[in-house]
Amino acid sequence: MPIPIYKKTIFDTMKNRELEIAEKIPQEDKDEICRIMSQLISHKDARGAWTIPNGLGMELLVYFQRHVDPNAKSNIFGCGGCAKKMVGFMERIYKLWQNQIK
Repeated sequence: MPIPIYKKTIFDTMKNRELEIAEKIPQEDKDEICRIMSQLISHKDARGAWTIPNGLGMELLVYFQRHVDPNAKSNIFGCGGCAKKMVGFMERIYKLWQNQIK
């Protein structure tokens, strides 16, 4: 009987790195990510699941590729699972920026 092997994804290796990544993003990109995330927040259903429009998802993917994972492919929206993980990771970064103590 074959033993299933768990393949680590980029999302598994990025745990607890949100703060490190959030600090490295320049202000111009931060403003654009905040604009995109504020539009995406309204695309959650009653259970909190994402319904990601392709236009907003592709805009966010550019910044995800630039700052988090340059190897992320544009077919990330195929099944929806990877896209939801990407948006969820960017949402955690967005929440870090919203909760900064000045």
